Amino acid sequence: MSNDVEGEETGGEELLPIAQSPQPTTVHQSSPGAGKRAHQVTDQSTPRMIDLRLLPAAVATWAATWWATAHPVAWPAIVLCALAALSIAASYAWNRRHALPPRHALTPPRSVRLAATLLLATTACALAVASAAGQSSLLDPARSDESPVHVRVRLLRDPTPASSGFSRRSRARVRILAVEVGQRWLTSNATALVSAPSWRDAARGDVYELEGSLDTTFAAEPPSVGAIRARSAQLIERPGGSDAWRRDTHRAFAAACQPLPRDARGLVPGMAIGDDRLVPSDLADAMTATSLTHLTAVSGSHIVIILATLNLLLPARKPLRVGATILVLATIVILVGPEASVLRSVCVASVASLGLVLGREGQAIAALCSVVTATLLIDPWASRSYGFALSALAALAVVGPAAALARGAKRRVRGDTRIGKVLRRLAELVCVPALAELFTAPLIVSLSGTVPVWGIAANVAAEPAVPVATLAGLSGALLAPISPPTSSACARVASWATGWIADCARFFAALPGSRTQVPGGVGTVLSLYVCVGVVWASWRAWQHWVRPLVDEAGEL
Repeated sequence: MSNDVEGEETGGEELLPIAQSPQPTTVHQSSPGAGKRAHQVTDQSTPRMIDLRLLPAAVATWAATWWATAHPVAWPAIVLCALAALSIAASYAWNRRHALPPRHALTPPRSVRLAATLLLATTACALAVASAAGQSSLLDPARSDESPVHVRVRLLRDPTPASSGFSRRSRARVRILAVEVGQRWLTSNATALVSAPSWRDAARGDVYELEGSLDTTFAAEPPSVGAIRARSAQLIERPGGSDAWRRDTHRAFAAACQPLPRDARGLVPGMAIGDDRLVPSDLADAMTATSLTHLTAVSGSHIVIILATLNLLLPARKPLRVGATILVLATIVILVGPEASVLRSVCVASVASLGLVLGREGQAIAALCSVVTATLLIDPWASRSYGFALSALAALAVVGPAAALARGAKRRVRGDTRIGKVLRRLAELVCVPALAELFTAPLIVSLSGTVPVWGIAANVAAEPAVPVATLAGLSGALLAPISPPTSSACARVASWATGWIADCARFFAALPGSRTQVPGGVGTVLSLYVCVGVVWASWRAWQHWVRPLVDEAGEL
């Protein structure tokens, strides 16, 4: 657990933008005739507690699931880990009843034992779940060397048209439900990348029966069995209810976006409902080079914008706001789909809403760690997903160091002058993309071998247009089945904002050094981070331990 300090603004007439050191709590009351000139100076030294107790458990769960999905662990090792957790928990329970902890201990022994219990328990669960998933993938009937296949699949995403205009085939990631072996249908739980003809009307959730050939050398990382090139695709089931509403909404909004310019036809649905299938290839490359691809994946920033707008529109009544928040979050999950980034953002926002109901301040890092741990235990294959890793690291950067730096800027920069307000806002705009870039740089280098040098500048430049594109696009999507003209108007407003974002992406991608190659790859980046960490730890050790001793020796 670490401490940070969050202060409040102070009033005054002749104050510089840079704040002075925190002062004790004092209240200056002006004369009754002063009116609005009365001001109050509040205490800026109240500590803000940041709960990091769940972070080791989340890291251990991630490491255990990543390892055990590829190398299943024997059950004796898992049982031993579980027994260790139970023994430490029993020691904690006995100590709580029969012993008193030291009153002035910085870290109480019982807290350490409770953390160790949680760490071992989550590790044991992660090893058990991931080992079972790994063994199931190895024995899956769909994992065979036979080229002709006859399978039943459920679409996990809407089909993407082929990049070439001369091909009528579409691609989609599917979940294999059953595979025909001989004269029997065997249940399967594997995934595959399918290319099939005449899939223009297909949508997420549809069940098809496919016949084709299996290529086990492409896109065959577990739990995927490879790529299936289907000769025929027959629809056998189309879900109703919320799936039907999502399908109709997507199609109606796509029709509303058809009159828009080429870039907007892909960006507006992408930023509103995560449907980026029509983003032009040149624009997609430019957004990749400038770290703007996260804008077309509905994630934490979109959720924050939507909930902040909701709180501005609704009256300050806690039950009403909480109910509206739950309704909006559920609508987003249904409309966008249960993507990893969407579920992570929605779950963290749900934890914050629960804290509001209970009257307790939320801990964003603890909520994020809880969500990551639960996600990995439910789907251990997410530990091997680059998308989930990028989403989790970026979220950790935003709710962790970026939030701390933003609070530090509020504490040190006065907010009662125009210059101070500008500096505060600029610090918030730069902190979020800069820290997210630093946290995700090793993964980006391992994927592409390049560093998006202009990513921070591109994100800062595109930031003003993101709320407009998100809110107008989402409004247009929700209104598309009800009022197509109103949906078209909202899409047109969103296209103005996405036009600015596309221009920013292309401008910064064209600058020199936008795709700088990193010599040595990810090892160079990690070595640099280790060096920076050693320097920072040395400086902190000097400040806390060595410098006081030097000062005392100088006084003697």
